[in-house]
Amino acid sequence: MRIFLLFITFLLSVKGGFSQQDLRKLLKNNIKGGLNATAATIILDSTNLPIVALKLPFLWPPWDPIPDTPKVTVDMGIIDNGYNAINHITDSINDYLGKIGIEKRGSISQAFWYLQKSYGLETRDTLGNDLNVSILGMPSEHDWILYAPFDDHSFMRNVLVYQLGREMGYWTPRTKFCEVQFYDWAWQPDYRGLYVMMEKIKRDKNRVDISKLDTNENSGDNLTGGYIFAVDKNIWAQDSGWASPKDTNVFFSYKYPKQDDITSQQKAYIQQYVDSFETVLLTSNFSNPSTGFRKYAEPNSFIDYFIMQEFTKNIDAFRRSGYLYKDKYSKGGKLIAGPMWDYNSSLYNAQICTFEQDTGWAYQTTCWITTSYHVPFWWGRMLQDTVYSHDLKCRWMQLRNSTLDTAHIFHLIDSMNNYIREASVRHFAKFDSTDTLQPNVDSLKWWITKRLAWLDANMPGNCFNFSVNEVLSFENSLRVFPNPSSGQLNVQFDMEAGRKLKFELTNVYGQTIKVPEEQRYREGRNSFEMDLSEFPAGIYFLKASGPGVSAAKKIILQP
Repeated sequence: MRIFLLFITFLLSVKGGFSQQDLRKLLKNNIKGGLNATAATIILDSTNLPIVALKLPFLWPPWDPIPDTPKVTVDMGIIDNGYNAINHITDSINDYLGKIGIEKRGSISQAFWYLQKSYGLETRDTLGNDLNVSILGMPSEHDWILYAPFDDHSFMRNVLVYQLGREMGYWTPRTKFCEVQFYDWAWQPDYRGLYVMMEKIKRDKNRVDISKLDTNENSGDNLTGGYIFAVDKNIWAQDSGWASPKDTNVFFSYKYPKQDDITSQQKAYIQQYVDSFETVLLTSNFSNPSTGFRKYAEPNSFIDYFIMQEFTKNIDAFRRSGYLYKDKYSKGGKLIAGPMWDYNSSLYNAQICTFEQDTGWAYQTTCWITTSYHVPFWWGRMLQDTVYSHDLKCRWMQLRNSTLDTAHIFHLIDSMNNYIREASVRHFAKFDSTDTLQPNVDSLKWWITKRLAWLDANMPGNCFNFSVNEVLSFENSLRVFPNPSSGQLNVQFDMEAGRKLKFELTNVYGQTIKVPEEQRYREGRNSFEMDLSEFPAGIYFLKASGPGVSAAKKIILQP
């Protein structure tokens, strides 16, 4: 058996993307929740989480009844009596009741030692057509994911990072904890554990809100967007995409349009656009604000993406699941880094190749596990631009006093942990998961504390050498009201005499859409008005910057 496991380990390491959890579960003979796990019989009676029930016309093999592909049609019912309310398995189905198509999803997580599988599903009508519906209060769509946090004993790494990403102003997949139960043809129950129902990355007005790109749009402005692609590659199957001419170990995978829909002209366009971005980064004028990399990429999104990958020290950071998207030229048309995706092997949950260490940079980490999938050279190259590194430092200081404040992160962790505590007991009992190598919530918080401290001391750039207290003081003095607003906004703040500030309004993609007149302000209370009625309803950010100060406020525009 040991020789067989080592052989499997070798094959997977050659394919790349092989994580510490897989290695541990293959080679640790006495592992619980892995090869030698026993799936106990658990009876689900009631829970404070929503209940997702799947009625399968079969249940074979009993440990893995749903295929990888194609999707099979089953019935799904969801019981949800409200946040933290008690849901009984005998309650009336009150959230969704109908058909779905379902299949396994994931890469490493499809391996046989993962007793709990993740699934992709689409809601369907009785004729088998896609049916857009709202699930668990999330915006209406038909593509969904039932994510299995089998290798994350906190259950919350993806949920936590996506929440922080939304607080930073980006769309990230919305998530809902739930418990899942299968039923066979005779209505015999089979409890499947704690899951996360979540949105799939997809072009949609409520997800990645970029232009639709049809097969007949092959020239002019129509050809320039929208696209979603990723630095990514499935280790089990051949993806449709292209290798970077600058590094053949960097592979771009088509996500939208999908490989069956994207035309040859569209393939040529997005490949050439990315190649132009990479080419200019290799020139001596790469930092030129007009002709350098900013001509092709929106830098603020790359800064925020870098921060989150490095904060979490994700083992897949930059190399896999590295999404980018691009809208039409007429709508901004630059590369946006994101959405954030796939953080289960981050935040001290990948104890191999130094990824478990709270020191060091993820983008610079090289070892046997990273040889097949390289980090694109862009991330290190952009840091050589002093303006970019300055903006990175300022953004880091701003986030450390808001979204990435340690106390705020711990509040989110504690809230989630309390919410799922009861369900986690059933989950661990189901999978006999007593693997002591898996970090618990206390060690997660311990590691985050140390990681943030290291990044505070080592984040590149120089943000005018002002103190964090100054940033916090101005952040607190900046006020916008009413908020939410119907379009007329008042901006109020305290300032020293003669201080000159620049204000700008950006959308969630980091694109500047309005710049009020720059002016000097008198000492004390200052204010001005902004008319935002020309913009559609949604989320925006008012940013203020000047020597020694930087702040941003989220603004919600109502219809």
